[in-house]
Amino acid sequence: MHKVLAISILGMGITGAVLIISVALLFKSPIGNVVLMVTAASTIAFIIFAVAALVFRRRLDAKRE
Repeated sequence: MHKVLAISILGMGITGAVLIISVALLFKSPIGNVVLMVTAASTIAFIIFAVAALVFRRRLDAKRE
């Protein structure tokens, strides 16, 4: 369970970095549709990783008690 939580947090960091880089490319981008799809996919992946990290953390806290 600790590995899953760590991978979820790592995935959140990586998708957050991709999201930060891709938002800058939205302005005057030569390949507009691709950047929009990358930004949308990064946003969805970031949300999934964030929710997973919260759920796994609560499960780990519940096991300790």
